[in-house]
Amino acid sequence: MTRQSLIIIILLTVIGCKKENETPLPEITSIVGKWRATEYRQTIGDSTTIQPLSRVNSWTYEFRSDGIILNKNGKIPCCLPLEYFLNGKQFWPKPVIPAELDPVCAYSLCAACPEMQITQTSSDSLRIETCKGSFTSFVREAVAQ
Repeated sequence: MTRQSLIIIILLTVIGCKKENETPLPEITSIVGKWRATEYRQTIGDSTTIQPLSRVNSWTYEFRSDGIILNKNGKIPCCLPLEYFLNGKQFWPKPVIPAELDPVCAYSLCAACPEMQITQTSSDSLRIETCKGSFTSFVREAVAQ
């Protein structure tokens, strides 16, 4: 009887552990993974301000295989639009598992830009423009083996 109970518990545990679909949506395959901010640029009129970001002062975003963008806490970052343009094509994330808005957003006063442009400049770098004239450059984070 004890052996049967143990088998049933193991089966229920395995069945209850549902993993996120690891197959990325075709439109975003190239950007799935973690990205670290390296530089912030802002253009006002004819003047461009470039602010390099040290590792201590930078942040990471993770693009899940369903298109959801998460911060280092595994939450949806504050002030980002729910849809974005990737290399000029509009994309709507299709959540496979729920994601929560970061609780710190309750204390943020921000006017989100109506659209976000993501341009992949190479296989390991991309640029995110959230408002006209300002963007952040990112590099792909190495996957720990």
